[in-house]
Amino acid sequence: MTSKRIFSFMVLILMAIGLYYYAYKDHRDIANEGAVYTDTAVALKVSIVQNNEAFLNQTVAVSGVVTFIDDNSITLDDALVAQFEVGHTAQLNQQLTLKGRCIGYDDLFEVVVLDQSTIMN
Repeated sequence: MTSKRIFSFMVLILMAIGLYYYAYKDHRDIANEGAVYTDTAVALKVSIVQNNEAFLNQTVAVSGVVTFIDDNSITLDDALVAQFEVGHTAQLNQQLTLKGRCIGYDDLFEVVVLDQSTIMN
C-alpha cells in the first residue's frame, strides 16, 4: 500500500512541475527575434488588407518616413503605428526602420499596429 502512495505522490509532483513550466514560459524577446517580413510600411498595409491574418503575432521589420509622433508611439507613412514600451528618439520626416510584433489592422484608422517596437537604425 505504501508503494502505491509513494508512486502516486511522485506522479503528482512531476505533474505539478510540468504544469508550472508550461504556465510560466519566458516571454518573447521581439528585439532579438528575426523578422518574418521585411518591407515598407505601405507594402505591409497592402499585404495585411488583402490577407488580415497573414502577419498576426509575427515579428516584422518595416521602413518608412515618420509622419506623426506621440509619447510612446510613432506613425510611418500614415500606414503604420508603432508602439514602444519606453520612449523613442524619432523625429518628424525622419527615415526609419522599425521592428515589432504585428498585432493587426485597425479598420477605423486604416493603419497597421505594431507593439514592442524598436528602432533598428
